[in-house]
Amino acid sequence: MKLVTKDVHYAIKSLLYIAKDPDRVVSVNELVDKLNMRKAFLRRIMQVLSKRGILKSLRGSCGGFLLKIKPDKIRIIDIVSIFRGDVETFSCIFEKDICPYPGSCLLMRKMENIEFQLNSLLKNITIAKLFKSIDR
Repeated sequence: MKLVTKDVHYAIKSLLYIAKDPDRVVSVNELVDKLNMRKAFLRRIMQVLSKRGILKSLRGSCGGFLLKIKPDKIRIIDIVSIFRGDVETFSCIFEKDICPYPGSCLLMRKMENIEFQLNSLLKNITIAKLFKSIDR
């Protein structure tokens, strides 16, 4: 299972680029040129981020995208959830009615703990935090 697929990666890279100057409108063409991404794929990602309220879309000859919310409010778990759904790392192969260890499965408890920790970590990483950690 991959959490960071190509669409998540493109979304995060684009948001980091836009966060450099959050008051400036950034076009898809600029993102394609600066980040070396495929235009059709990136355009779809930007539309999804706009529909989900992360970006504001501006039309016209000077159109493009702006951040709709502050970079410190855009959590990586939210971006992953937009494109991948809920972060789920493990599901039992047994149905609940045929499981020999319902409610006491040690493996399931461990996996749920790992999933909880992963979700907690992803909730604490924001675009702002990632941006600050980029080597300049």
